[in-house]
Amino acid sequence: MQKLLAAINARQPPGAPAFKLKSIPQGAATTVWAAIVAPAELVGGKYCEDCHVAELVDAGLETPGGVRPYALDPARAQALWAKSEEMVGERF
Repeated sequence: MQKLLAAINARQPPGAPAFKLKSIPQGAATTVWAAIVAPAELVGGKYCEDCHVAELVDAGLETPGGVRPYALDPARAQALWAKSEEMVGERF
């Protein structure tokens, strides 16, 4: 794990804070927020992070946070679903 964290931090932009893993409560907070606190019409079908709906970010992986346009592409979602069914040998 230390090697992974070192590699991630080596790629951080200059002046950016060091990447740290979240605690279990921190990791669960967004799921709890989306399930119990946030209005369903705000979070339904959306990508959420850090207790809010993520903003659309048209940037590379070097930009932390946000959701990339390709993750919201219906054609890619359909292709992923089809590949998943193929890999597990089941149709849902």
